[in-house]
Amino acid sequence: MKADPILKELWEIKDGMAAECDHDLRRLFDRLKASQKGCGARPVNRMMRPTKVAEPEGPGYGSQARRT
Repeated sequence: MKADPILKELWEIKDGMAAECDHDLRRLFDRLKASQKGCGARPVNRMMRPTKVAEPEGPGYGSQARRT
């Protein structure tokens, strides 16, 4: 079975980044964390509880929808 070319490229990038950090996981993590700060995107906090969203009201929504 052939390796997926996209996965192969990702593995090469990962291996290259690990080699640049001398395969030190802490240095690799710090490097990735620093690059994340520069992109302007806010990371997802998986520890926060999702907020409950009210269902829209009216015909065709939620439990009010008729089944035909």
